[in-house]
Amino acid sequence: MDSDCLVKLTKAEAKELVIEHLEVYIPPLVKKETVDEAKERGYQDAFIIEENLSNKGLHVGKHKRKASFAVPVAKGEYEVISLYLDGGYDAIASDDRRFLKKLAALDIPYLTPTACIIYLFKAGKIDKRKALNILDGLRPFVSDEEYMISRFYLERKS
Repeated sequence: MDSDCLVKLTKAEAKELVIEHLEVYIPPLVKKETVDEAKERGYQDAFIIEENLSNKGLHVGKHKRKASFAVPVAKGEYEVISLYLDGGYDAIASDDRRFLKKLAALDIPYLTPTACIIYLFKAGKIDKRKALNILDGLRPFVSDEEYMISRFYLERKS
């Protein structure tokens, strides 16, 4: 998971549910951005993320090999993709549109914050009412399009 997705799920109070049902790994640079640097700036979500790391609900994973990609990537993106390519992961979670385009170009599966909630619903981990409530919490942090498509999907399911 990248910083963008982790922070949005935290602010929407949805991260706890996601890490309860999914095994979530972040690379060291994401930890540095979302905990170390964020604490220095006084962001309260940094303390919540740090607590998740302490109680092992969230994991820091280090990539083992150097990789090069067909598309240019920033340092944080490099760590997220390299960790994914080390294996054992199903997808990358992000809400950064530019990064998602790069993942698509590299044929790497990804989830957005709302897709994480849809996945939990489809897997039977949460009911529709809970999923809709979480989506409403995510609404200020995601695009209108992503919110509306996710809401439309959930409302059509029984």
